[in-house]
Amino acid sequence: MPRRDPHGFDAASHEKHHWWRSLLFRLAVCGAVTAAAWWSSGWTGLLISLMFWGRVFAADVIDLAGVAWRGLRHEAFEPVQGRFYQFKGHRIRVLDDELLPQRWLALDDLAKALGEPMPAAALRRRQPEALSDLSDGAYLLDEAALAWLREQRSDRAGRLAQWVEREVWHPVRGRKASYVQAPGPNATRDRER
Repeated sequence: MPRRDPHGFDAASHEKHHWWRSLLFRLAVCGAVTAAAWWSSGWTGLLISLMFWGRVFAADVIDLAGVAWRGLRHEAFEPVQGRFYQFKGHRIRVLDDELLPQRWLALDDLAKALGEPMPAAALRRRQPEALSDLSDGAYLLDEAALAWLREQRSDRAGRLAQWVEREVWHPVRGRKASYVQAPGPNATRDRER
């Protein structure tokens, strides 16, 4: 609980209301200047007072534009937040597991990024629990994808394996996971023992 000043002054509350008081004060001053300019010079005074309004409220308008821009970006990216990954210009769909700290990668997206087909039948025979069929395609468990990619001999597969480990595998398991257990083909079996 925040400590209150014994004299009754609450700085957080003061700062919270300070912005509104400042805005009301500036509106009152600008209104008085506009009224005086209109009374003394008519339309010319009104145009001059508009420059005064712009000078006084420029920082607030810029702040408002920044808040609006961040809000629009949040709304635009919210549907893909945490699920959009890209490897060398190829979009890879990644889903978080609801129960365990692991992720699932779209098999079609991995094949496009690799530039060659992924053997779904062989992966299913090898680890049946590592492949899941969803409405938008087959998804492969991140550990199984890493194990298969590391067995391949191409440079592209090595770079993709490194990317999967760094961007997909490590973040969901935490920093200590790499010291305890390196991801590999037997990682799931070793954890079950």
